[in-house]
Amino acid sequence: MIVSCPDCGAPGVPLMFGLPAPEAQRAAAEGDLALGGCVVSADAPNWQCPHGHRWRDADEQAWDRRLLTVLQAHGYPAAGD
Repeated sequence: MIVSCPDCGAPGVPLMFGLPAPEAQRAAAEGDLALGGCVVSADAPNWQCPHGHRWRDADEQAWDRRLLTVLQAHGYPAAGD
């Protein structure tokens, strides 16, 4: 998983596309998640640094786990809740 920006070395956060749930909006407001809008292209980036650089990491499972961890930290219910 590439969590540091390949352009500037800053730490990245998961980049999420689509209509954000309230938990995602809170996470984005606190800088724990980046929102990419509603239009998703093929091979869309899935990470963003604070400077706005975006990149794609092919490890989708690691990205999914990080995204879920961020969302749950902002009130998203865990599986089975």
